[in-house]
Formats: sequence, C-alpha cells, structure tokens
Amino acid sequence: MGQGRIEMPEEGVLDRFLPPVRRWFEDAFGLPTPPQVQGWPPIQRGEHTLILSPTGSGKTLAAFLVGINDIYARLAAGDETPGIQLLYVSPLKALNNDIERNLRAPLAGIRRAAQEMGDPLPPLQVAVRTGDTPQSARAAMVRRPPHILITTPESLYLILTSPRAREMLALVRTVIVDEIHTLCGNKRGVHLSLSLERLEGLAQQGPVQRIGLSATQRPLDEVARFLGGLEPGDQGPDRMAPRPVTVVDAGTLKPLDVQVRMPAPSFHRLPGGSLWPSLIPQVLALIQEHTTTLVFANSRRQAERCADRLNEQYRAESQGEVERGSVAALSPDGVAKGIGFLGTGAGEGPFRAHHGSVSRTVRLQLERDLKEGRLPALVGTSSLELGIDIGAVDLVVQLQSPRGIARGLQRVGRSGHLVGQTSVGRIFPTHQEDLLEAAAVAHGMTTGDVEPTYTPQNPLDVLAQQIVAMVSVQDWQVDALYGLVRRAYAYHELSYGLYRSVLDMLTGKYPSAAFRELRPRIAWDRVHDRLTALPGSRLLAIRNGGTIPDRGSFGVYLPDRQTKIGDLDEEFVFETRPGDVFTLGTQVWRVSDIDEDRLVVSQASEGQIPRMPFWRGDLPHRPYELGVRLGELRRLLAERVAPLPPLPEDAQAPWPPAAEELARWLREEYALDELGARNAIAYVQRQMESLGA
Repeated sequence: MGQGRIEMPEEGVLDRFLPPVRRWFEDAFGLPTPPQVQGWPPIQRGEHTLILSPTGSGKTLAAFLVGINDIYARLAAGDETPGIQLLYVSPLKALNNDIERNLRAPLAGIRRAAQEMGDPLPPLQVAVRTGDTPQSARAAMVRRPPHILITTPESLYLILTSPRAREMLALVRTVIVDEIHTLCGNKRGVHLSLSLERLEGLAQQGPVQRIGLSATQRPLDEVARFLGGLEPGDQGPDRMAPRPVTVVDAGTLKPLDVQVRMPAPSFHRLPGGSLWPSLIPQVLALIQEHTTTLVFANSRRQAERCADRLNEQYRAESQGEVERGSVAALSPDGVAKGIGFLGTGAGEGPFRAHHGSVSRTVRLQLERDLKEGRLPALVGTSSLELGIDIGAVDLVVQLQSPRGIARGLQRVGRSGHLVGQTSVGRIFPTHQEDLLEAAAVAHGMTTGDVEPTYTPQNPLDVLAQQIVAMVSVQDWQVDALYGLVRRAYAYHELSYGLYRSVLDMLTGKYPSAAFRELRPRIAWDRVHDRLTALPGSRLLAIRNGGTIPDRGSFGVYLPDRQTKIGDLDEEFVFETRPGDVFTLGTQVWRVSDIDEDRLVVSQASEGQIPRMPFWRGDLPHRPYELGVRLGELRRLLAERVAPLPPLPEDAQAPWPPAAEELARWLREEYALDELGARNAIAYVQRQMESLGA
C-alpha cells in the first residue's frame, strides 16, 4: 500500500470521505497517488472498476478505503446487522494474511482520529478464511461474521456451497479481486467468475460492486469483461450485454534497472561442469552490497539448493577460508574447501527458502524476519511474486529467465516498492538458450510490453463442478441456472444444447453402456424441468472444489504429529525410508516414520549429508507470446551475425568492429552485460555454422 505525492485535483477527492478517514489519510500519507485520485470517484459512485497501476502505487488502499469508509458510516448510523459487507479475494494465501496485517494500521488510525475529534467509531472486524484457517475459526465466522472477509477463490466457493456459511455473504456490497491478471486467463479465474455470479444471486443489497486490481494486465478491455461479467440486455433475457466497467489506467511504466548477467565467462568451460561455483559467489556479493534482497528461483528444488549453497559460501567466507566473492571458493564438484554444499549443519547461515511446500507458520515468520531486517535475503518462488508486503527490498535477483514478461515485472517490482523508486533486478541465465530467453524477457520488461491475457471460453469441467455445487445447496430450474451461468464472461456464448448435454452427463445419461458404472451426481425432474441434489452431492462438491490439481503431496510433521513444517512430493516420499536425511526450508531433517499421508521427522544432527527434495510439475510455462518474441530476437541476431567472420572462442578476446557494434546493440536494447552479449552472438554463430541456416 505504498504512497507517493502528486498534485491534489481542485475538487479534492478526499472530500467524500468521513472526517476521521480523511484526517487519518492526510496525516499518514499527505496526498493520494494516481490510482487513488482516478479510482476513488468511480468507486464512490458504485461503478465496477478495474485499476491498472504499478506495484507499490497504493492501488490496494484505493480499493479498500472507500469500502472501509462506507462500513464506518453505516456503523455510525446504527446499522449493526451482522454480515460481511466487503469481500477481498486474492489468488495467494500469503497475500491474504499480509493484507489482514496491513489493514490493522488504517483501522486503528481512523478510530484514533475519530476519538481525537470527539466522535468515536465502533470497531470494524476483519477475518481471513483460507485453507489454513482452523475449523474453530471458520465456525466462529459463521456465528459472528466479520465486516470484511479476506479469502481465496477456492474458499469463497466452499462458503457458497455451505448452506449455513453462505448466509453471511448476503450483505456483501463490494468484492475486490486482487492480482486479477493471474486469474482471468485460466480455469481458476473461470471458476471464480461463476462464484461471483453465485454471490450476485445471493446478495440482498442490490448488485455487488466489483473492483479488480493488477500491475500487469493486458488487454484491459478483456480483463474488464472478465471482471464485470454480463447481464440481460434491453433486447430480452437471451441477449446478454457486458456490465459497464470503468477502467482506471494509471499504469505508467515504473523506472527499471534490469540487467542480464553472465555468471561465467562461457557456458562451455565451467569448473567441473557445474555453474554453481561461479554463480553463488556473485549472488552472495550482490546480497552483501544491498540491504534487503529477494532471490527468485523457478522451482522449489532450485530455491532449496540456492539457499543451501548461499549458506555454504557465506560460512566459507565468514570463516576466512575463501576471499569474499571469490569464484575459487568452490571446487569443481561444488564443495567449499572441504565444506559440503549440502547440509553440514541444520539452519546454519542467514539464507532460507520460501515456497509453497514450506508450512504457513514458517513462511509468515520468514516474511516477518525479512521485513524487520533480521534476514539479509530470502530465496523464494512465485510464493513471493505477488503483492506481499515484505518491507523495503532494494534488489531482486532472478535465477534463470522468469519465463514471462509479466512475471518478470511482478518479481523485479518487489524492489523499489514505493512510488517513484527504481526497481532493480539482475537476471542470471544458467545455459545458452536461457541467455537468449532472458534477453527477450528483459527487452519486454523495459518496454512494458506484457503478454496479453484471454479468458478460456466454455470450459465444461469447471461448469460441471459449479453446477453440482449450486444444486447441492438449493433446487434450480434448468433455465434459471442457464441464465446465471451465461452471466460469467467465460460462458456468455455457451449454447443451450451444450449446457443440456452437461446436465445429461451429471444426471447419469451417458453415451454408451461402458459408462453405466458412473452414478448420477444430481437429479433432473424433466417433467418440471427442475434440478435437485442427490445424497452425497454436496460432499462431492466440497471434496472436488477448485481447479488447482492435486499434487499428491505428503505433509511433514514434527514428532508431536501436530506441528506441520511443510509438504513433499509423493514420488520423493516413495524413494524415502525411515532414517533418511533430507533438507526442507534449508533445515536438515531425519525421517522417523512414514504414514499413509505424512512423514514424521526430527531435526538431524550436524555433519550428516542430506538429500535435496524435488517436486514434480512446478516449473512455470513459457507463454506463446514470449516464444514469438524469442524467435524475433533469434532472427534479428542471425541477420546481423551472418556477415561476420568466425569469432574467437575466447569471449574476452578482441573482436572486429562490426561484432563490437552488434554487442553494443544487445547491451542497449536487451539489457545484456558485455559477456552476455558476446556469448549470445557466439552461440548464434555456432548454430548457423552447425546447421547451415
């Protein structure tokens, strides 16, 4: 919720806020930021609003403050009807916990300002409901709903599918969808859009206002259609029209200092055939030159390995065994002067790994330690990519290409988080093809040309899942359910025949006798055209909610069998036996017992060489648009390389002027350093020599 300074418009956008709210804001921030100046008027008018604004520009507060103001106004007027009035949905549990923490300051500050002004305000309750929320806390929310609920798409679906819990959503007036770019282009977002239409049908206070937020979303009209959905038009219920959405484009290009750095003179002649001895000292040197650093890896395994190797390099340097930043610190097999890279001591060194398979408690503690300056750096995956408040980060290091321009902007944008600050990022490719891809990504980042996002149309698996959930809590007329489904943008062109074929499948009408063992999920009274639940329908809907695939992970617990420290991939567990030692979160654990769904572990003693865990299927995909951009770079390079004479293999040897000019072009346009530019040119030239094309 970072703030900046701009000139206040003449009419004063703060005039419509309650006096205590306005006083708190002016005392805390002075003047509003562009997304606040442009976003507050349409939000206050009750319009659906989509805000595009750089990371750290105050767009989250822009969305929240109007809702907080309205809730306080109703409470001050004596309206204490129990129910959630403001709903915040984000794709990441860690972001939800962070938002809840960050709301404490404005809520306390507004009440303090009201007290000083002699007009005290009642307390405003905020709660978080995710998969990590204990059952007792969920039950307490149903008994006494908070004013503001912070949740995930999957938890919202579960609330809507509970006959009791869904009642607390009847008073919702506003829903905020944060990091909307991560949802609108996939089935998880389609699933959420149907949940939003279910919420709309449940709301008693009229249409629910929708506010979407993101720093990297294109094209804006597509995202706006996804956010707003549709409604019956003037020409009858069969002709759907998009709900109007006001687009606030405050997405000025944030100052970026991005460079792609070669970790070694060449990828051909690496010491011992490993890149780590060259890479890790450089990353550690960068961390030591800055106050707070985020290191991003593309997989959980790579994050664990990087944190472990950083600790080993740090220990070797601090003990005086190697010079600071020395590549010679490590032998070819990645051992620093006899100190093994893998776990000579549990948790020694200041570097820790943060990813989705580390327990929530540990993740929160790591975020807190980084924000409060107890950690110089944190090695993470996409779990740190979105808008989590982790304090003032002044450098982002990316291991390998981030495999996407939007992803690169999100990650590098974690540094220089406040308005006007420059985001600093250093990308270290790990092989030759990765070098070209990193250059293509860096070029897209500096020009702000993010990949376009388009919503999948008519995914029938998501539709079937939501139909079972809707019918499990109330009976539906077939046509009425069809009308609700078509309000979601992903289904606005769903034909009636295709819809009925999904109902046929769910009610047990299969195309051949080969499927006769599959029982119906719901019942269809074709005389009255009515859908009703069967025994087990709701249990089926709850157990199969969402579109995140089941990874088959095993929980890792301490000997009390209550304290969870993380998750492991089932294939890794299959290869593990009691007594084995492994690392998780850069701590070393010994397996005591393996149950059907969990491992029981205890902390291992020093000096034991552990295994490094792996997780399947967690590498990010490369968007089609980035593939096109990479092909364009390769084509441009090939055209410029073709006239050049054979270049010396030594990347540091003198080159002819034409080759030097080409290297300069790569440095200026594609953010490569000198070694990177020379390696890219030599790589393409070798390819052309080998293939003749």
